[in-house]
Amino acid sequence: MQTLPTPTTNTASSQPTFDTTIKRRKTRPVKVGDITIGGGYPVVVQSMINEDTLDINGSVAAIRRLHEIGCEIVRVTVPSLAHAKALAEIKQKLQQTYKDVPIVADVHHNGMKIALEVAKHIEKVRINPGLYVFEKPNANRTEYNQAEFAEIGEKSAKHSNHW
Repeated sequence: MQTLPTPTTNTASSQPTFDTTIKRRKTRPVKVGDITIGGGYPVVVQSMINEDTLDINGSVAAIRRLHEIGCEIVRVTVPSLAHAKALAEIKQKLQQTYKDVPIVADVHHNGMKIALEVAKHIEKVRINPGLYVFEKPNANRTEYNQAEFAEIGEKSAKHSNHW
């Protein structure tokens, strides 16, 4: 439980005062489409749709609704390769019927193939290592090499449980 400091009393009034300054951690800037997050840039409004990414029209409508009310980056969940491939059509429909909205794909489960597919279609891949499962085609294989990770390249937005 967080404990708040004892408020100090302002001598000009009897109301207690609190330090409400938001302290930001030092981060590196990351581009998501035409939006830059981190690195001292202004805080960006982002949200996540709850439609199934396989529902192309529903996903496009949800992304558009969020963007129209001020959401600058929209996240979508991508639990399978079919969902990853659906992002190509979602992105295309958004561009044709509305505008290009920066999208981040939340990749969980069997991530390597999904992340590589997603990276072809959208601005950023968010990898949740707590749920990320690396596929090992060889049962004796214990790790991936740097070149395989590099395939995901600059599109990997962050490797953390919280974003």
